[in-house]
Amino acid sequence: MSKIAILGFLWLALAGCSDSTPEVQVLRALDDLTFNPQSIVTSSLVSVPLQARCAHYVNSIEMSLDGGATWLSPSAYDNSAGTSCKNGKFQVQLSNLKAPWSAMNISAGQTLTVKFRAQPRPGHYFYKEVSIRYTPSTSRSQDMLVGTSVDTGMDQSGASVRLKSRLRSTSQHVATGGHFRIQGRIAE
Repeated sequence: MSKIAILGFLWLALAGCSDSTPEVQVLRALDDLTFNPQSIVTSSLVSVPLQARCAHYVNSIEMSLDGGATWLSPSAYDNSAGTSCKNGKFQVQLSNLKAPWSAMNISAGQTLTVKFRAQPRPGHYFYKEVSIRYTPSTSRSQDMLVGTSVDTGMDQSGASVRLKSRLRSTSQHVATGGHFRIQGRIAE
C-alpha cells in the first residue's frame, strides 16, 4: 500500500470520529428487581415464597413488612434469603409465624403489602412492592337429609344431619349402602 492510501484511510477514520456524536448505551438496567408475581393470593400465610429477577448491580436489598416504618435485612428475617442479588435472582420466604406478622390479627380478605428497597450504588435506592391477599379456605355447612330405607320401605322421620365440609367444586352423586339411599345437593 502506498503512503497516500494509508494517509487517506487515516484521514477518513479520524474525520468519521470527529463528525459523529458519541452515544453510550446501557445494555442492562441498573435498578432491576422484578418479582414474579407481584400480586399473590394465598390460603395460608405459614409459608409464602417470593422470588425476583434482579440486576447483578443490586448489592443491597432491605424489606419492610409494616409499610416502610422499619427496614430489615431479608437474611435477618429468613436465614436462607440473601441481602443482595445473587446470579440474577433474589428470594425470601415470608411467614406469619415470625414478627411482625405473628403479632398482627390478619383477617380473611386482607391484603398485606411487603415493600423492598434496593441499592445498586451508594446513596441511590429504588423501591418495589409485593401485595399478598389472604383468602383462607372456608367451611360451608350443608344439610343432608336421610331418606327412606331401600329394601323395607320404612320411613325415618326427623333424621336431619348437618354436615360441615370444605367447599369444593364436585358433581352430585347418589350413594347407596347400609339400606339407605342418600342424595344431596347444595342449596343456597
